[in-house]
Amino acid sequence: MILKHYLSRIAKDPINFLMLILFPLVMLTIFITTSIQGVPFELRSYNGFCIQATSMLAFNVLFFQYFGGMIVTDFLYSEFRTDIRWRLMATPKSLKSFILSAIGASIIIGAINGAIVLVVARFVFNAYFNIPITVIALLGMSAFVTLFGVLCFQIFPKKGTTTAVIMVFAFAQMLAINFGMIPAPELGEIGVVNFLPLGAASMAMNYAGGMMITLNNPELGFEAGITMFGVDMNMVLINLGILGGLIVAALAAVIIVGRKRKI
Repeated sequence: MILKHYLSRIAKDPINFLMLILFPLVMLTIFITTSIQGVPFELRSYNGFCIQATSMLAFNVLFFQYFGGMIVTDFLYSEFRTDIRWRLMATPKSLKSFILSAIGASIIIGAINGAIVLVVARFVFNAYFNIPITVIALLGMSAFVTLFGVLCFQIFPKKGTTTAVIMVFAFAQMLAINFGMIPAPELGEIGVVNFLPLGAASMAMNYAGGMMITLNNPELGFEAGITMFGVDMNMVLINLGILGGLIVAALAAVIIVGRKRKI
């Protein structure tokens, strides 16, 4: 019942539609349409799928999950750092049930919205993705960003600080992965990038799809290219394992900090 309440509230929030569905689709549209201009169809098609759409899909759909992580912080700050907290404590339900329901609703909605973007990418942009691996990566990313949001709530007293920390963390990964601030590992190898949540999740999707976008930096002239290779399930499992480890670490941190601060 409480979970249904939070799900309904998130679904009715226009920010949910704007940041988790519309914005990533707009960005994908811009990236894909600009990258295929002047490229003959036979050079941008691989096994019947659009190469550009496939290579750009994983990062974009997963990056915007961080906005989903802020959904749960909206609930936590508005209901557990205000006088509403006392009203909730007066109900027969424990505060823990409200917090867990808010966390669960954030994970579910984040994953559903990501799935909507994936469906549009598949049937509108003709992108390819491995469905089982993508579902696991999407759910894992949604779980991590939600737990990260909860951890920030436990540490920072002001919502503005938490929002800033989440956004800095998200964009730092984007810059590190896309612009070579952290050296990218060779295909089939593990590097620092793989231990970033966004890196692990997107690499799992890319290795399952058999292609990824590559950026090099010859004298700061970022030249984008797309590398196609055979599906590497070993690397898929390794990256999913890393993502799972990051989720467990975030969960442990939430539990430890929560007990220490009695939140």
